[in-house]
Amino acid sequence: MTTPAPNNGLRAVPPRPRHDPDGSRLPARDRQVNNKLNVKFSPDGLLPPLALHLTKTTVVNGGGTQADTTKSAPGSDFTSNEDIHAYANHGRKLYRDRACLTAMDAEALVAILRHIPDTSGSFAGARIRAAKVSRPLKRIAALEKTIAKLYVVLYAGFQREFEAELNKVGKARAQKAPRAPFSWS
Repeated sequence: MTTPAPNNGLRAVPPRPRHDPDGSRLPARDRQVNNKLNVKFSPDGLLPPLALHLTKTTVVNGGGTQADTTKSAPGSDFTSNEDIHAYANHGRKLYRDRACLTAMDAEALVAILRHIPDTSGSFAGARIRAAKVSRPLKRIAALEKTIAKLYVVLYAGFQREFEAELNKVGKARAQKAPRAPFSWS
C-alpha cells in the first residue's frame, strides 16, 4: 500500500514498515538500524536527487588543434567606464547566483542528514549533527553574498573617485542639470 501521490508531481512514498519482516511488532529500541546509505531521494521524499550530470561539447575550428585560451571576465581590459561596469556587473551576478545555489545546497544537506540515525538507532542528535556539518557550507554562501556586494562597492567607488574625469572623456552617463531650490519669493 502506498500513500497517494501529492499534486506537485513527486513520486509516491511507501509508508515505513511498523512490523519486523517476520510479522511481529518490535519496540523502537529493539529495531535494527541499517547504517549503509544508498539514498537516491530524501527519506521524506520531498527533495529531488542531488546528482548533476554535465556534458561538454568542444568545437574545434581551423587546423584540428584547439588553442589554449582562457576566457577572461567581460570588461577586464579596464579601458573605459563601460568595461569597469561590465566587469563589476559580471562578478556581482556570478557570486549572487553562486550564493543562492550554495545556500540551497546547505538546506538540502541539512534536510537529508537530519534523517540519519546514529549507530544506536537514535535520532536524538541528528539535527544538531546535521547543523554542524552544514555550517561551513552556510558560511561559504554568506561569503559569496559578501563578494557580490563588494563588486557593487567596487563600481560605486570607481564612479565616486573618477566622476570628474569621466565627465571630461564624454562616455560618462548623462548627468541631470541641477535644479534651482524652490522659494515663495
